[in-house]
Amino acid sequence: MKPLTVVCCSVLRREMGRILEEDLPGAEAVFLDSMLHMHPEELRRAIDAVLAARTDRRILLVYGDCHARMAETCRQPRRARTAAVNCGELLLGRERYRECRNGRAFLFLPEWTQRWREVFVRELGFTDRSLAREFMQENQRRLAYLDTGLIPVPEPVLAEIADYFGMPVEIVAVTLVNLRQAVRDAARRLEAEGEDGD
Repeated sequence: MKPLTVVCCSVLRREMGRILEEDLPGAEAVFLDSMLHMHPEELRRAIDAVLAARTDRRILLVYGDCHARMAETCRQPRRARTAAVNCGELLLGRERYRECRNGRAFLFLPEWTQRWREVFVRELGFTDRSLAREFMQENQRRLAYLDTGLIPVPEPVLAEIADYFGMPVEIVAVTLVNLRQAVRDAARRLEAEGEDGD
């Protein structure tokens, strides 16, 4: 069976680092900058470049529907992707994610929490605090920080976010169970394909 490369968004670097260490210790890990999500075509090109350089390996993509051609990217032989629409669903699981989405919760993952100004001010252009507040309060009912337990909750940063958007940030504890299962399921699909003829 060909060696395994796991390609993942850096927003899950810590979480996937733990899972790879425990479940797939021999796998090569490639983490792409999470800011590429702000530019889906650049993300597609970055993923395609990683895949083109590794045609001799099995590829497990830890991504949701992060660019328009993600499903097409994964239809190639020796490729599998985690089954989720985004990283929030990978961590929360389908039902809990739907509850958050239907409850209009904006999810802050640990990495993007540290980079929130880069996301909202630089990438989305919310340099005007009043416009940022208006946008967030019109489109979301609540802000939620997904605490994976791998780093201390960044209370001062969450206070900055709450102040900037004029909304409290709820801390939601999550485990790695759903993410781990999504990775295992994708790995099983790759293994089954290998058994059918690599």
